[in-house]
Amino acid sequence: MTNYEASDKQKELMNDAYKIISRVLAELRDEGLPDEKIFEFGQSLIRHYDPIEQKRLEKLSDEKDALFKEANDL
Repeated sequence: MTNYEASDKQKELMNDAYKIISRVLAELRDEGLPDEKIFEFGQSLIRHYDPIEQKRLEKLSDEKDALFKEANDL
């Protein structure tokens, strides 16, 4: 797997995202949502905001686009 390095701006955005995620998860807990559901939702939010995961998904998307283009050219 390729090792991506996050920039300072990305780290700052990630910190802001964690604050937002924490606030949302606390609200869900206060509404009585089970801990397991809160954990699953939190994990999906973290992956959504993770700049390294975003780069990985972007690279994967580009690779798939190239494969589709190559297949269409045949």
